[in-house]
Amino acid sequence: MLYITVKLYGKNRIRGEFKEYESKALKLFRQHGGEVIVAYAPRRDSENEDIPDEIQILKIENQTKFDMFMHDPDRVKMSAERESVIQRTEIYISEEILDYSG
Repeated sequence: MLYITVKLYGKNRIRGEFKEYESKALKLFRQHGGEVIVAYAPRRDSENEDIPDEIQILKIENQTKFDMFMHDPDRVKMSAERESVIQRTEIYISEEILDYSG
């Protein structure tokens, strides 16, 4: 299983500006077997301007399925739309979940 953290920064840094695009992209992600564990908008902090507008925690079965999603022709077709609303994306991928329960 791959666990993916995605940090999204909007082009204009306006909350919700890329919601329509992300709704389509995440629908496609689900079609590839992916799951959205949680998506949230972190609190703004006047002392730290580099806070993302949205953070998503995702999971998908394996790297092959993730690559299929990333290279899906429908996703590629949305690249201009993506570039019009998203300034920057950071992605972190892991196959390991750390257990701090005990």
